[in-house]
Amino acid sequence: MKSICGIYKITNLVNGKSYIGQSINISNRWKQHTQSLDKIKNIDEENPLRRAFCKYGLTQQISQPGTYGNFKFEVLLECDRESLTENEYAKIDELQPEYNRMMCPPSPDRMWPRKENSSEKCCYVQYHNFNALNHLPGEDTFFYNINEDSYSLVSQKRDCLKLKGQKIYLIVGIKQQGHKKKDFFLWEYTQIEEITFTKSMHGPDYSLKGTRFICKEPIYLNDLSGFDYFAKHTMGSFAYGMQNAINDPFCKYILNESNFIQINDVANKLNWLANFENQLTDKDLCLTKKTNDIIDFDWYWIWDKDQTSMFFKDQYNNIFTWNPSFILKQFEILRKKIPSIQEILFHLNENISLFAKTFPDIRCFVIYSPKHTHESWNDVIKEFKKHKNIELRSLD
Repeated sequence: MKSICGIYKITNLVNGKSYIGQSINISNRWKQHTQSLDKIKNIDEENPLRRAFCKYGLTQQISQPGTYGNFKFEVLLECDRESLTENEYAKIDELQPEYNRMMCPPSPDRMWPRKENSSEKCCYVQYHNFNALNHLPGEDTFFYNINEDSYSLVSQKRDCLKLKGQKIYLIVGIKQQGHKKKDFFLWEYTQIEEITFTKSMHGPDYSLKGTRFICKEPIYLNDLSGFDYFAKHTMGSFAYGMQNAINDPFCKYILNESNFIQINDVANKLNWLANFENQLTDKDLCLTKKTNDIIDFDWYWIWDKDQTSMFFKDQYNNIFTWNPSFILKQFEILRKKIPSIQEILFHLNENISLFAKTFPDIRCFVIYSPKHTHESWNDVIKEFKKHKNIELRSLD
């Protein structure tokens, strides 16, 4: 299915209830709606539409219009992305879809509140602290060149109810060794297409979903006029979460649409990431290493001159969690280059057992702090102890 921007409808053929949605890429939105339905562990944590999918037997991921079991997926109309919200509300008024009403807090008998002034210009800014989160936004997209442009954000701010059709701009902060201050980069924005509501142990959660538009290349912000005031005063040193910064003149840099491209239009996403990391001076933070246009995955250090011991870089820990097969494949490639490797040192990761099982002749040392490790890791650590080639090393 070609990329279609417009309004869609999902209908439950058993009870006639329906859902109306908008998307810049309807196929990808349907895939997001129906992702991993067969792997849901707690149905109460899902939104009403996904609960209905489970209840009425839909388990496959959908990307094309048609009828699938008890559900019909169809495109109602195509439009430009600036008129998505207007057209969606018109269809909601016309068809009164039940699932839209069920997703609206706090009362199930009304629709999502409309923005009183839909033409009001906004500049919502979200901050991504690289050093605290230990990953860049969308790492998996860059690494595997995934054709996936959807994005999800969870917040407890009720202001999220106003964000349908709005753009949330993402600024990434990176503290590099040898730099007195953090470096800040404008990274991307997401145009919000769907808002759902669930209750968690922490209170109400608002889940925002939309389509990503990435900078053609990350824009270094520190040297731009007015950034210091913007960061400290308007954004509160990025300590207060998402803010509407439209009243700050610095927004002219952020709102410049010519800086952005839909992420699926980036032909080589890994090259995009490598070009950015090539500009960083702190190479310990980098996931890639680019030499003469050749990109290598910079995921390990060799410890000794005999090349028998290596250290798994912490920057790759998230990728090891998300996609262990990628790391297993990279280690197979590395062993052919350096056959003398006998042992590898890891930070705590649930997939170390899989690594140890795949490479039984490699000694795996796991460093962790028992005093500061959450009890949720207990079963993982018990599993480690079943493997003869895994040794736990305490930092306490």
